[in-house]
Amino acid sequence: LQSPLRSKIVTQSFGNKGSTYSGQGMPGHNGIDYRAPHGTPIYASHDGTAYYQIDGNGGHGVVIISDTKYEYENSECFWKTIYWHLVDPIKEPMYKSPIQDTPWGKQVKADDIIGYADNTGLSTGSHLHFGLKPVAQGESNNSWYNLEQNNGYYGAIDPAPYMDVELPLNMDLQKGMNHPDILRLQRFLNARGFAVALSGPGSEGNETYHYGQFTFDAVGRFQEAFKITKRGQIGYGRCGPATRNKINSLLQ
Repeated sequence: LQSPLRSKIVTQSFGNKGSTYSGQGMPGHNGIDYRAPHGTPIYASHDGTAYYQIDGNGGHGVVIISDTKYEYENSECFWKTIYWHLVDPIKEPMYKSPIQDTPWGKQVKADDIIGYADNTGLSTGSHLHFGLKPVAQGESNNSWYNLEQNNGYYGAIDPAPYMDVELPLNMDLQKGMNHPDILRLQRFLNARGFAVALSGPGSEGNETYHYGQFTFDAVGRFQEAFKITKRGQIGYGRCGPATRNKINSLLQ
C-alpha cells in the first residue's frame, strides 16, 4: 500500500487504547491516524473501486475495494481501505471529493486524489483516519463481508505491515507485552542487522506481536550499538523513551 498522504506523520497507531474506543466496543484504535491539516489532499493507496460514504455521526469518507484478490493468511481475498473524517462538501464545495457523485463507485489508481482532510464525524481535530480490512464479495458489488468481523476491531487489521513506509513507534514496549507496535519493532531490528534470533516454526523470530526473550536480546544489542545502555543496567532490553526516540529518528 502506498501512503495516503505526502507527509507521513503518524499521531496514533493501530491498537492504541483509550476510553473513546472502549465506548465503541473496541479494545483500541482500529486504524492509523495521520496528521493532516484542513484541506490536505488524500490519495488512494492502491488501485480499485472507490465509494463515497457518510456515517451516522456525520463523518465523511471514502472506501476503496481492490479489484484483484491478494494473499491473506492461507487464502486470497479482496481488500478494503478506509479514508475518514474528510471535508463535508455541502459546507465547503471547493473541497468536494471527486468520488462523491459516483454512487455506483469510481475506478481509481494508486495516488489519485480521493478527498480532502477535515474532522467530520467522531473527531476532535483535522486528521486522516486510515483503515484496512480483508473482505469477501457478497451477492452484489455493493455487499462486502469483513473476514475478521469478530476480531474486536469490527474487521479492521493493522495496516502498518502492508505499508510502503516504516511507521514510528508510539508507545514504550517491554518483555511480556503483546501489541501491534511490537511487530513493527521486530521488523525494524531484523532489517538493520539486530535479528530477533530464531526463525523456526512457531518461534518469536518469525515476527509476532509478542515481546519475548528474543526481542529483548535484539533490543539490547541495538541499545549497546548506539550506546543507550548496557547489559545489567536499568532499561536494558526494554524499548523505553530513549530507545524509541532513537529508532524513530532513524526511521525519519
